[in-house]
Amino acid sequence: KLAPTSRRKSGKRISVLWLRWKRRGMVEIMPGHRRWTLTNCVRIGLEKALSERTHIKPLEELTKDDYEDIRSKRHTETFDKKSQQSFEFATYAGEVFATLRDLINISEEEYLHSVTPMANRRYLEFISNSKSGQDFFLTPDKRFMIKTQTKRETEFFLEHLRTYVEHFKKYPHTLMVKFLGLHNIKLKGKKRLYFIVMQSIFYPDERIRERYDIKACQASRYVMPEKDGSQIITVLKDNNFGDKKINLGSDRAWFLQQVQADTQLLEELGVLDYSLLVGITELHKDEKGSQDLASLVQRVTKSLHHGSPEKSVHNMKSAASIINEEISHSAATLPVNSVLGSLPGMVDSDEGPAALTVPSQHITRHGADTVAKNNLVPDIPGLNRRLLPNSPNSLHIVDGEEYRYFLGIIDFFVTYSLKKKLEHLWKKIRFPGQSFSTVPPGVYAERFRNFMAEHSE
Repeated sequence: KLAPTSRRKSGKRISVLWLRWKRRGMVEIMPGHRRWTLTNCVRIGLEKALSERTHIKPLEELTKDDYEDIRSKRHTETFDKKSQQSFEFATYAGEVFATLRDLINISEEEYLHSVTPMANRRYLEFISNSKSGQDFFLTPDKRFMIKTQTKRETEFFLEHLRTYVEHFKKYPHTLMVKFLGLHNIKLKGKKRLYFIVMQSIFYPDERIRERYDIKACQASRYVMPEKDGSQIITVLKDNNFGDKKINLGSDRAWFLQQVQADTQLLEELGVLDYSLLVGITELHKDEKGSQDLASLVQRVTKSLHHGSPEKSVHNMKSAASIINEEISHSAATLPVNSVLGSLPGMVDSDEGPAALTVPSQHITRHGADTVAKNNLVPDIPGLNRRLLPNSPNSLHIVDGEEYRYFLGIIDFFVTYSLKKKLEHLWKKIRFPGQSFSTVPPGVYAERFRNFMAEHSE
């Protein structure tokens, strides 16, 4: 046993670490934390559920049974060599979410490693100013977020899961947050908890200096900012954002068209109260204007596969075909001329990097027309792709001219129910002359689109 003095010192160290994390907006979940047992059970449940999968189905092979599949198992585990805990862990539509993870190049190995940390790598509790009352946990690397939610929200999402997947297939760079797993857990003697695993929009977060949650309305949309130099993580809101602009330059067209496509779907689903999360960081000098073909090949390859050794051979074979997909001919595409003018040297998907024969010094933002006149630009259709920065979370990152933006639409499970309709009437009285979040889905979507158009350039 530890001596009383040693115990006091140990307790003091833990207290200091806890306060340090809390001031950063996160608390490391250690023994004694209110969610210590729960997160350990979540970790074990995820590990056992994920380790059983040996095959990932292509998207077109997913069946009705895959979307409706629920697999539940009971576990009994011993923690800290003393406390035993029995719990039931369920996974919804496991095959579907495995396919989605594969579509955005997250291997099962890296996903398992991140969401099921070993004993010395603990989950982080994210201290949120959300009014939902739900818990938010980050994986130790902060790449994925685990969020508890209501049974109604879970059922709503499952009801529309196929629609979400089809939208993702049509718009691979949808701004809607990427959901990667859906589960519930029932600890002995406790209420059943439902939770979802999603890709963190604010990842990697080391350089993010501003964070906003934008609903495109005014009422109750201000947060007192921290003083300059403060280490506290605060997510600001619409009235903090004020007249600022999201300066995307040539990517603005893609951004507005993608907002249009995403909000049109949300309007059709009858949802409201969703937000655009915006993270902002300054670009380093060597990150600005990297438009030559050699840089593009390197950035796209790294951002989609981020150096996984097991994919290195595939990277060499597919870099050129990935480049081809940077040009979109879908409704939410960014026009070719607004990215690079064109992408000379693109090759058919069955050709390797050796076919990229156009010297990079001839490829400039404004000089591609000369190359095109020499018939060096094949007419190759592509998917809804855009120029990606060199980051493992590239799907939620857009580089402007001076800043890097982390962008994603979240919280799209709120429907315009009778309760929300009554709330709408109350807020009309409570906030005269101000816009507020509880409005019909069509009104919400149109206002959201208008805000993004007015606050981007």
